[in-house]
Amino acid sequence: MDHVIRPTLIIRESVCKNNIKRMAEKAAKSNVIFRPHFKTHQSEQVGNWFKDYGVKRITVSSAEMALKFAKAAWKDISIAFPANPREIPLYNELAGNIKLNLLIDSSEATQALAEKINKPTGVFIEIDNAYRRSGVPHIFEHKIDKIIGDIDKAQHLSFKGFLTHSGNTYAAAGTEEIRNIYQESIAVLRSLKEKYLPKYPGISISIGDTPSCSIVDDLSGADEIRPGNFVYYDLMQYYLGSCHMQDIAVAVACPVTGIYPERNEIVVYGGAVHLSKEHLDRNGKFYGLVVQFTDDGWTEPISETSVISLSQEHGIIRTTADFLSSVKHGDLLGILPVHSCLAADLLKENSFVI
Repeated sequence: MDHVIRPTLIIRESVCKNNIKRMAEKAAKSNVIFRPHFKTHQSEQVGNWFKDYGVKRITVSSAEMALKFAKAAWKDISIAFPANPREIPLYNELAGNIKLNLLIDSSEATQALAEKINKPTGVFIEIDNAYRRSGVPHIFEHKIDKIIGDIDKAQHLSFKGFLTHSGNTYAAAGTEEIRNIYQESIAVLRSLKEKYLPKYPGISISIGDTPSCSIVDDLSGADEIRPGNFVYYDLMQYYLGSCHMQDIAVAVACPVTGIYPERNEIVVYGGAVHLSKEHLDRNGKFYGLVVQFTDDGWTEPISETSVISLSQEHGIIRTTADFLSSVKHGDLLGILPVHSCLAADLLKENSFVI
């Protein structure tokens, strides 16, 4: 770690591979397609680890990310973000080289694609199951009928089925609520599939949130799962019950730049532009927990020690007098992120694997 001079994302390969293996085995046992979301790691190296577990289909969150992984020889990619008509030239470029699936939730978007998509392209209808981010509510069946009718009229679009992201699981009060959200989402999607299956026998239903995919033992109600955060996990997932502390595969290495015994606080080079402003509130607000690096990873979180404040570049750690007395200027402390997706994105140009 001597070469680390600024905030750096440290990735534990063995933990990451264990997380991939466990999810791949659950998908196989449930007899569902495993199409992991690559938005969390955004790494060709980490992406290649999935191939060791038979993964051939992936999910991304943008056309730009799809282009990156298409160049890295991934040939079956779903972009799990509402289709952007301004990027249709990129969609056509992708669809000319890979099997591409897009996401829509309106007749207007479907018609915009139909006019300019000139290569065979799959289309999933996104269903909003109470998350209220994007997607068409399942009760608006007249809208779904209209979208499917527009797909049928399009020369190069094909209807692939229904997709949802139950992001509301991230606000669940516990694992039982997460299981209930999953069951409710599956019931809605299966009802839609059963309605349209006679006319479209190849359609499938796809789900994607890490809490559900981690906590629910049997995922056979779906046809495809698209979890992403599980590859690294984070403190948010730990407190939701999705993982154990030892399953968290990333920590942000931050140099110590200030020590203040009078207030039992440490300042590190590692702020909001490295960790994001995501926080948790467990007997007080915090932006990360602190670990010490070891030869093969890091320790359990230091007792009574957390990141209590972030500005752009600064992080303030409040700790005990005992731990503070063991720290020197220039030491590296590890911060377990609240949300690994954001930390990994912010530090994607400054990371390495151990």
